[in-house]
Amino acid sequence: MTTLSIGDGVQHFMNARHNVQLRTRLNVLTQELATGQVHDLTNKLGGDQGRFAAIDRSLTLLDGFGLAATETGQTLSMMQTTLGMVDDMRVDLAGHLIPISSDSSAGDRTEAVTAARNAFDAIVGTLNSRLADRSLFAGTATNGPALADASAMMTDIAAAAAGATDAAGVIAAVDAWFDTPGGGFETTGYLGDTGAPMERRVDVNHTVDIPAKADDPALRAVLKATALAALSGGLVPLSPDESAKLLRHSGEALMTAAPGLVHLQARIGGVEARIEEVKTSQTAQRTALSLLRNEMVSADPYDTASALQEVQLQLETHYTLTARLSRLSLTEYLR
Repeated sequence: MTTLSIGDGVQHFMNARHNVQLRTRLNVLTQELATGQVHDLTNKLGGDQGRFAAIDRSLTLLDGFGLAATETGQTLSMMQTTLGMVDDMRVDLAGHLIPISSDSSAGDRTEAVTAARNAFDAIVGTLNSRLADRSLFAGTATNGPALADASAMMTDIAAAAAGATDAAGVIAAVDAWFDTPGGGFETTGYLGDTGAPMERRVDVNHTVDIPAKADDPALRAVLKATALAALSGGLVPLSPDESAKLLRHSGEALMTAAPGLVHLQARIGGVEARIEEVKTSQTAQRTALSLLRNEMVSADPYDTASALQEVQLQLETHYTLTARLSRLSLTEYLR
């Protein structure tokens, strides 16, 4: 009868390899039980990972669009805040200007003019606000300011109205500067993009327009009314009566500008609402895809725990047998 024997070195190698296999399997099962995900995804999916890859691509795409929607929403929110500040300044200045009449004292007129100059500087600075180093009201020209420096604009406006001798003449000159196509405001005042509203893609099938720029008629109206009041303090030589008329006209114009600002804020609010709808849809899609992905990669906890217990038992048995084999010797055999 032929006997096949295994040498001690080979036996040691086989034992070591078996030990490594059991420990590796133990680590894999421990990881699967801790994470709830299978280690060998290819085996779990039967070698077909196309659907899994498609889900991952869709989730990545949703993450990108979700970030774009969030950033756009932040831009619009900052715009709303800025327009609210402009509106507050409009109301405050109108409160200084409306009471002015031919009976007002020189001090009252001077105070109103000072308030107008400060308001013009503040409104221009506010409309030049930036978010994440991008200009808010310059359209696609986000690298630079939306409006020229306030003092430079006032100097240009005063030069345009220099020939006027009464309030009506100043009003006509300033109207022309702000409202004439290719006039002073469009050539030296507004520095942003003059094309179509800036578009932002927030989903595969959705783009939104950023509807507010500093050249919007509603904002021009506020700037124009404020500039008119600022001119009446010596930048254009007027009599006290004509100065008072101009100040009061400016205050009335500021009040008339209110509906335009409200409409502009409402347009922005409409875009904000659409973005929220898109974000809600994205959240639902992300949830559904994540659940499907988790189902594909999840390891059954009962099966994993049972397999882990089995491997632990095998490993313990292996160590027990190894320990017994290591104690075999001629002396032990003769006993």
